[in-house]
Amino acid sequence: MMKRKGEVMMETYQEFLDRIFSFEKNEWTYGDGYFKGNPSISKKVNPDNTFRNFYGDTVVFELAASVKEKLAAFAAFLYQSAPDCFCERLVPQTFHVTLHDLSNSPVLQEVAKDVFENELKVIEQMQQVQKYEKAVLKMKSKAVFNMVDTSLVMGVYPAGGEDYRRMMELYDIFDEVKRLPYPFTPHITLAYYNVYGFDVQAARGLEKAVRQLNEQEIEFELSVEQLYYQKFVSMNDYINVINLARH
Repeated sequence: MMKRKGEVMMETYQEFLDRIFSFEKNEWTYGDGYFKGNPSISKKVNPDNTFRNFYGDTVVFELAASVKEKLAAFAAFLYQSAPDCFCERLVPQTFHVTLHDLSNSPVLQEVAKDVFENELKVIEQMQQVQKYEKAVLKMKSKAVFNMVDTSLVMGVYPAGGEDYRRMMELYDIFDEVKRLPYPFTPHITLAYYNVYGFDVQAARGLEKAVRQLNEQEIEFELSVEQLYYQKFVSMNDYINVINLARH
């Protein structure tokens, strides 16, 4: 097993796959009642279902334009199939794979100090990232699935053990900036739910659409040259601050 410096034992590639495959299923149901959604949706979405101000910073892989086009088609199909289930659409330009969450809050004053300190720590870690500057990680999609009742996401995973090892080594670099209390689950957010939830009829339409999408598998690459420290002011507004492999 891989070991994080001074920390808990890391998952092996097989343990990682077993964990994410246990909940990233091709089919699921929203149940037979009204789907309320996670109350935390209201931190990101206004009562009129537009995105509200939501502040923070993160480390993400930008995606190739061709991959964003495919994801935009997936999202368009979801909105066409079950329009009542979602809030405002995500701009396709925002599609990304998060390598490491850092900080977030709907209140700027609550997060401003953390963001300032995180940026300084990220800059200190850049020399470590640059060892991987030319690295490319091969990825595959697993399934579009319900992420903690807040959003529909596409679960993705490294295609092989070496891709996984490199991804976790990069993850550990930013775990030195801020340790997280939950395991890494790579994904691409496609849509956030309607802040008020949705009824059974809408849920059945969404379930059918997801089953159809999950008949497809996407393969793509993540380039470390496209690894960025970003800040955001809503879930539809991300700003590239530092290209971590080239700065």
